[in-house]
Amino acid sequence: MGAAPRRPRRPTKRLRPHLDPGAARLIIDDVSGPGAARARHRFEAAFAAGPADGAAPGDEEAMTALATAAVRRIGEIPYGSNAVFLLELEAELAAVPGEPLRAIYKPMRGERALWDFPRNTLFLREAAAYLVDAGLGMGHVPPTALRDGPFGPGSAQLFVHASEQSDDADRSGLESELWDVAALDVLINNADRKRSHLMADREGRVRAIDNALTFLPYPRQRTALISLGGERLPKVTAARVQALAGDPERLAALRERLARLLSVVEIDAFGHRVEELAADPTYPLLDDWEGRPFEWW
Repeated sequence: MGAAPRRPRRPTKRLRPHLDPGAARLIIDDVSGPGAARARHRFEAAFAAGPADGAAPGDEEAMTALATAAVRRIGEIPYGSNAVFLLELEAELAAVPGEPLRAIYKPMRGERALWDFPRNTLFLREAAAYLVDAGLGMGHVPPTALRDGPFGPGSAQLFVHASEQSDDADRSGLESELWDVAALDVLINNADRKRSHLMADREGRVRAIDNALTFLPYPRQRTALISLGGERLPKVTAARVQALAGDPERLAALRERLARLLSVVEIDAFGHRVEELAADPTYPLLDDWEGRPFEWW
């Protein structure tokens, strides 16, 4: 029998950490470090900056209360893959008088280990996603602060009351906001945007919750909005991204805040994604299978 035909060699290319998993995964293994102690140190450094640092205009009161208000009641939210709790805090927001402030609390101790994300970092990624959303001026991620809560360091996100009704006009407005969220997910490299992580609040705004599986330095976007792949960003959305990319001081300030929460390679990859989406404001084409999150329906 003759020898099997040799496969042609693939051309070599320069590895880019935010696009090529072969190089980036080794870095991820390296940055996981001593685990909880390292995450605690990062939490304390980020917490010391103050909860309102990087907050969107109007969110400062909520961010401060989420981080510091005393806990009145706590209840566990079942059926999640990680430990999640609902906190009722000794605080009210001026915009919602007479209603106690509630928060979704995700402690580091309750995170399940994942093979593709550094351990003890998911709560930090929740806070980082809010900072990017605030930096873009989108307002889709509810205020999300770091908090040393009943079970230790974790994230505390403002509880959102879902809208109970909608009409055709509402649906049209919500659909346009979903394009905004899809652009945000490109920038934060969201690996788990399920339909259940999108909701309309009482004011008729789309809210994007559960943003823990984000900021990997290699392509891992999975989204229920996969059908937008190849479409151009709406002009207003593209303008937000381009304004951030074109303002070195503003982008540097955001990167500095993210540096308290993420690794250097993750921040560099985020910077690359901002530059690339600003230069070519088109939603990426994702593999029809790999681009869909588990339980995406």
